[in-house]
Amino acid sequence: MGWIIISDMNWLSRFLLVLLLALLATTTVAAQNREMMQMLQIVPPGPPYDPDKHINPVITYVLAKDFKPSSYKEAQEAADVQLLGVSKDIASTDRIDVALTTPDTAKDLKIDVRGTFYPVVRQILKSSEGHEVVLCSFKPPKVQEVGSRLTLPFPIPGRDSKDAKKRFGPIPPPEQMEIRGRFGLIFENDGKITIAWQEEGIVHTATTTASRKELFRVVDDLL
Repeated sequence: MGWIIISDMNWLSRFLLVLLLALLATTTVAAQNREMMQMLQIVPPGPPYDPDKHINPVITYVLAKDFKPSSYKEAQEAADVQLLGVSKDIASTDRIDVALTTPDTAKDLKIDVRGTFYPVVRQILKSSEGHEVVLCSFKPPKVQEVGSRLTLPFPIPGRDSKDAKKRFGPIPPPEQMEIRGRFGLIFENDGKITIAWQEEGIVHTATTTASRKELFRVVDDLL
């Protein structure tokens, strides 16, 4: 009788172990899918990042040369976004620019996507310590279809590292981090830092050559 009890206990232990492993696998997949969706909400589809053409690795559906001087009101209305401001003792706004888009943006970029891309507002901030922080804001594109791997904004887990170059070009893929209490990404390469996050339905990026401490001092003050 005792042997039967021990045998039953061993069977039960094995069953519970298999169940636990299955639950862990399901949890891991769910977490990866959640992170993937969070990244998709921040990084829009676009051509591979080219430092000579684009202002940062997140925003590649407009070119650096597309940005034109604008007023605060005009920029906000063109992009249909609520712009963030900063305290005068933390930083000042040197300039505001807007990069407009067209209904054929996706077609012009030759990316296999159907959707609507929105203008990007760029604010050039000067921190109280004298460094430039480039703050960009835009509404996430409304994408109806992603037809190929080339349009994915970041490498999918399990695929080879070559996928990263298809979107982020010559720089390393981003790391995840909390920004203003939200899911965010950080890119670091050759002394330049770019962070990106979504807040109230608007994607924001901030790029600088200043230190992390100074960058987050400015970003945390944004209102």
